[in-house]
Amino acid sequence: MNRTVPMNRTVTAIAWIVRLSLGALFIAAGVLKLRDPNGFAVEIANYQLFPPLAPYLAAALPVTEMVLGAVVVAAPGPWRRAGALAMAALLGLFTVATAMALLRGINIDCGCFGRAGGPITAATIVRDLILLGATAVCFVEPSGSAARPIAP
Repeated sequence: MNRTVPMNRTVTAIAWIVRLSLGALFIAAGVLKLRDPNGFAVEIANYQLFPPLAPYLAAALPVTEMVLGAVVVAAPGPWRRAGALAMAALLGLFTVATAMALLRGINIDCGCFGRAGGPITAATIVRDLILLGATAVCFVEPSGSAARPIAP
């Protein structure tokens, strides 16, 4: 016998708030970076990882962030989960790049929100890890029905 129980409304509300917040954050970050693509390219080059790619990344990353933000907010379940997975990959790359710059003693702004990014610190890495955790919420959040199967 396959029975279902309604998912806890509080959990559903929290998951929705996390999804909306994360999506809005990515959209805002992309918009802020697009306001000054040359400045963002300089911020990317300052990480000293792949400076020749900085102009291309400065063009691609903001649009990618905005699309992923919109997907996580508005797309159906499978697309939303794919968007959350792509967000997690980006956040993982951002975290590694930030940690590498911090460990090498490079004193730079993170470039996370355009000119409003601020210098990289351990708090920047912690923030990225928290956002990475938020993508997990978006990935596992149920789509469609608010019911889940339970054991007989």
